[in-house]
Amino acid sequence: MPKKNHFYAIIRPYRKDFITRPNEEEEKIMIDHLNYLKSLMNQKKLYLAGPTLIAEDPFGVVIFETENADEAKSLLENDPSVKAGIQKIADFRPIRLSLIRK
Repeated sequence: MPKKNHFYAIIRPYRKDFITRPNEEEEKIMIDHLNYLKSLMNQKKLYLAGPTLIAEDPFGVVIFETENADEAKSLLENDPSVKAGIQKIADFRPIRLSLIRK
């Protein structure tokens, strides 16, 4: 079985009031975003994901579990919210998960 690696990413909405004042199209894209992440979770390619809860500085955190950085980056770039331009990749890097609560 190939070794799995972890990759951390931060995605940020393109405007600060995105979380508190999304328009109808943005809401639809974010539903697609959530469904996309759920499908990656089911494929065991997503380790965790979630948004911050501070409306003044919104961003989401994702950790992928893939064979290599190219695969993780491709998954991130194909996220519907990133493809639609309503969120952007703010940070992406490998991460070692040293301590994990069981």
